[in-house]
This record gives sequence, C-alpha cells and structure tokens, in this order.
Amino acid sequence: MKTRKFIYTLLLFAVAIFITSCDKEEEDLSVKGVTLSKTALTLKVNGEEKLTYSIFPSNAKNTNVSWSSSDENIIAVADDGLVKALKPGNAVITVKTAENNETATCDVTVSLGDPITVKGDVDGTWTKYSVIHVDGHLNIPAGKSLIIEEGVEVIITDAQLDASGTKAEILVHGNLYSRGTEEAPVLFSVTASKRTKENTFGRLWGGIIGSKTSGEILLEHTIVEYTGAITTLSSPSVVNGLFKPAGGEGMVAFNTNNPKGKYVIINSVFRNTGEDAIYVQGGDCIFANNLFYANGDTGGEAINVKAGCTVDAAFNVMYSPNTNALKLSSSGQDTGDRYQALIKGYNNTIINSGWRRDPNKPKGGSVWIEQGCLVEIYNNLIVNSMFAVRQDGKDLPDANSKVNYNFYASGTQQSAVQQHIDNGTVTAYDGFKSNGASDIVIGANDKVGTSAGGNDPKFVNFPFGTNPLLTYDNFNASWDFHLQADSPALTGAKTDFNPYFADKGVTVGGKEYKSPRPAAHFGAYGTK
Repeated sequence: MKTRKFIYTLLLFAVAIFITSCDKEEEDLSVKGVTLSKTALTLKVNGEEKLTYSIFPSNAKNTNVSWSSSDENIIAVADDGLVKALKPGNAVITVKTAENNETATCDVTVSLGDPITVKGDVDGTWTKYSVIHVDGHLNIPAGKSLIIEEGVEVIITDAQLDASGTKAEILVHGNLYSRGTEEAPVLFSVTASKRTKENTFGRLWGGIIGSKTSGEILLEHTIVEYTGAITTLSSPSVVNGLFKPAGGEGMVAFNTNNPKGKYVIINSVFRNTGEDAIYVQGGDCIFANNLFYANGDTGGEAINVKAGCTVDAAFNVMYSPNTNALKLSSSGQDTGDRYQALIKGYNNTIINSGWRRDPNKPKGGSVWIEQGCLVEIYNNLIVNSMFAVRQDGKDLPDANSKVNYNFYASGTQQSAVQQHIDNGTVTAYDGFKSNGASDIVIGANDKVGTSAGGNDPKFVNFPFGTNPLLTYDNFNASWDFHLQADSPALTGAKTDFNPYFADKGVTVGGKEYKSPRPAAHFGAYGTK
C-alpha cells in the first residue's frame, strides 16, 4: 500500500513538472509593440526634450531600440532619446525596436526662438534662427566683433527716436560678420506689417555704416531692405562725421569709410532702398553674385564707389536702379590714404537702369564713370537701360580706363515721359547709339543691336520686349536671367583679364574670399 502511494505521489509530481515546463515554453516574450511618451512635440530653436519609450510586453527580453529623425537638419535625436531643435520646420522622430522592427513616431514642430531686444553697444554672437528686435541705434565698438549666424532675423524699429525724427541705424566701428546661407539668409528688415508696396521707399531705418575704424564687414546670403532714412543732427553717422554735418541726407543701405578695411558682400539682396544700396568710400571690396532691385527713390545707384577703394563688382543682377547700376568715381582722392579708385566691373546683368532719374541731369544710364577713377568694364549685359556706359565729359576718368566687350539689348517698349520724348531717348536703343548722348562710350568689341527690339539676349524667363521701362517695384522672383541655348550673349565676352582679388583674395573673419573669374558669356548667368 505504501509503495502504491509513493508511486502515485511520484507520478503527480512528474505531471506537475511537465505542465509547468510546458507553460514556460509557451509564454512568448518577443516584442509586440512600442510607444513613445509623446506623439507630438513643439520646440523652439535650440530647445531640447527627452522622449522615453515603452515596449510591449513589459517583460520582453530584447529592449534595444534605435532612434532616427526624418530631417536631421531640423531635429537631431541622440541614442538616449534626447531631441534637439536645430532650425524651424517639421520633422518626425521614430523609435524602432531591434526585435521585429516595431515603430512609434513623434511629430515635432520647431519655431523661431524667443525674440531678444537690443540697442546700444553690441558684440558677440547672435545664434542661428534668433529673432533680434532692435529698438534703437546699434553700435559695434572698435576692436569688437558681432557675428550673426544663419537664419537670424534682425527686426529694426521704424520709430522716430527723438524729437528730430532720427531713425535707427547700425554703426560699425569694429567688425560685422553676417553669415547666412542660401537656405537660411540673414534678414535686416522692419516688422512684417511694414513690408508693403507703399513702403518701398518708406526710408524706415538708416542702414549699415562702417566707420573710419571698421576693419572687416561680411554680408553673405544677407537681405537688407527698407533703408534710406533721412539723417538728422543727432544721427550717429552725422555725429561721427560720416554723413553731412547738417543732416538731411538720405542714408544708404551699406557704407564704408576706411581705406584699409576689408569688405565682402556676396550672394545677398538689397531691395527697397531709398538711396544707394552700396556706397563705399574706402577698402578692398568684393561685391559678387548679389541681387539689387528697387534701389533709389529720386536718385541712387546699386553700387557707388569713391576714392580709397579697390573693387571687384561681378556677376550681380541689377534691376531698375534709379540712376545707375554702377557709379564709379575717384571723388575724395587725396595724397593720404584716399588713393585712386580702382574698379573692375564685369559680367553683371543690368536691366531698366536710369529711367527714373531726371533725364536733364547728366548721370542717369547704366554705368557712369568720372573724376579720375581707373576702371575696366567688360562683359556686362545691359538691357533696356536708358544709356550705354557713359563718362563725365567735363571730369573724365583715368585715360587708361577700358570699356569694351559689353552687350546692349533694347526692346521696343517706350517711355511716355515728356523729357525723354524731348531728348529723343524714348527707347533704350535711342540711348545706346553714340549720338544718343555726347558722353556714350562704345567699345570696338561691344555687341549693340541695330534697332529697338533687336539683339534679344533670350533670357530663359524675362519679358524683354514688354517689361515697362520705368517700373521698379514689380520684381518677379520667377524671372530667370539664365540664357537660352541659342542666345547671342553666350559668346564673345572677354576672359583674358584678372580681377583684383581672383588670385589673392580678401580675408574677412579668418576666411579668404576670392573674386569670381570672368566668364565667356555676357551678364551674370550663362545657360542652366
């Protein structure tokens, strides 16, 4: 009997072990799913937040995961789930299990950082995608530097700062480095509600003024707009002797005053400027691959050069400057450091220039040279502008100056301004002829059409024959100034000359910038 009981007990024990063993074998601990602590997240630039994950079942054996971002330029994610916002935009963070590739996502929206309000002395760094509200004059002290990173918006007050009506301006005694990118340019502007057609020449703030001690300024992928405020006796530029001491002068968008300075402006935009876009009175300068439009209300140039400067101005597009695209002069030259102005202007596309200047005043046209400056003007594509290159007949440029290998094209559109009718210059072709004005300079290798409507450069997309001559605020971002494959402007330009800064460049902010080499086509762009 005892033996039976023992055997029975032993059998029960064996069955229990067998059943327990089967239960363990049947329990599935593989990963079935994963969730995130948040499915949506909003951050400001440079903001951070850590996401956590939960795997189902909770006792799964393999809890390893990987993290990824759909756009690592917008959002970065670390191996521990720490999310960092890099630039404005939208991206998706995904966590994926190592076992069975189960996933969960979090939609992340990144916005600009909180605005920072500044005025007075500034230096240091404005970090990428910051919003800087300027509610007074800015001053970069001598020996100091301000670095502006990509995507920064500098919003400048348009308020009158004193009883005289003084408007804000940026005075650079030290160094300024504005380092935008093509995707995220730096913006110098006014509040968005003031960026209207009515304010095209509203002169809402002053401009960026380099003083006599300013060593270096870089504007790369930078937009400057709504400048040109009228100076007063209390304007910093007047107080520092940089503009007329009596005040009452329209400020330019960008200005230099140090012949020993280094200044580079590339891939930037100057628009809606009440006066000149660039006006330099000193320094080694590269101005290349920029876009200019709506420059000058009652007068004004895209680029205006005086004594004390060595300048390469190349591959710029200049649409409807009031007076000239390039005004080149050695005005102010002395026996000290204000040396003879030296300029090479080449491969620029100049359109509708000069028509808004009073035609009874002699300086309107496309390129104007005067007062002993030494220039080389080659390969420019001058379209529908009021005159060809001109020189001051009473105050001539240096006799060694060279103007040649330029391309002139005139549509059939006409000006209805009575002064243009009286002067016999109702089409651009009228002003391109050597008898259109006494001071026209036509080179032996220039390409000039034989009639209005001839010599069409064949842009990829621009209404060459219908674009109104006197317009300035209709610039269309869809226009494409590249040349079609059968364009007559693709060949015949001059390439055997050296820009001033093509070999040894201009160093600003520790980086050497070189002027582009001349191209065999006329204007800023060849074919696509």
